[in-house]
Amino acid sequence: MNHAKTLLVLALTLAAAPHRAFAGSEAVALGADQAFMNAAFFQALPKPSAARWTVQMPRPTAQLLPSMNWFSLSVLAQLGGAPAGAGAEVGDIDLAALLNKQLKSPLKYTLGGQEAWVSGAFDRQQNAYVSILVSGAEPVFFNVKGLLDKEETVTAGSAQYTLRLSPNIINQMKSEIILENKANEDDMVRITLKKMLEGVGATGAPVAVGGQAYKVFYTDDIKGGRVDKAAKTFTFIHTEANGEIHVFLIPAELVPSDKVAVFKMFANARVGLTQKDGKLKVYENP
Repeated sequence: MNHAKTLLVLALTLAAAPHRAFAGSEAVALGADQAFMNAAFFQALPKPSAARWTVQMPRPTAQLLPSMNWFSLSVLAQLGGAPAGAGAEVGDIDLAALLNKQLKSPLKYTLGGQEAWVSGAFDRQQNAYVSILVSGAEPVFFNVKGLLDKEETVTAGSAQYTLRLSPNIINQMKSEIILENKANEDDMVRITLKKMLEGVGATGAPVAVGGQAYKVFYTDDIKGGRVDKAAKTFTFIHTEANGEIHVFLIPAELVPSDKVAVFKMFANARVGLTQKDGKLKVYENP
């Protein structure tokens, strides 16, 4: 019986010994460290949730010449006719001298060793064009809106030029038409839309209707970027004091020679037109 008690006391003493307690706490700590390592490095990472992970695509903050609103253009229909001499005559314009005169604007440059003129035009589909006339070649026309996302090539003499539009989203009239020699970037021409339109205006015939000043043009029509000599157009351009531009196109076939055709232009002013003896006669309030 005394031997059994001795064994029991020995077992209890060993169980309560400090080195046994330390060994037990160390084992627990090692187990915790291993669990952390497994969780942090050896388990698969959670997959991103579509509900929490989104990709934000950048959105444009401004549109570039979205509607070509730096000018307004109207293709006029004839309102009716009036007898010859109706209204006060305010213009008598020589058509032969005016035909396509705008192609040789004051914007004259030397490109590839050749004289070249930069100008502008409008067609009956309400498109605005940059025109390039190189000496000895036919004029070519490039849709201004199309130049926003596509460069064109202009051949002049011995060189090729890239034609593009550099838009100004703050002031569209300051957007630049750029001609750059493909082989020499120092050979470059930069023209604002404002300067181009001023160059065009300098070639028009002046006339005043209803107290409003216009520049008048007589041109071959434009189709597919080329001159269509089978159709002709009268263009009246009025620029307001604030710089707003109003373009009025009149198909030449609507202007007769035996009577006065009546149209409405800026501020609904009535304008009468007739072609007679190679002249365009302009009347106000017919």
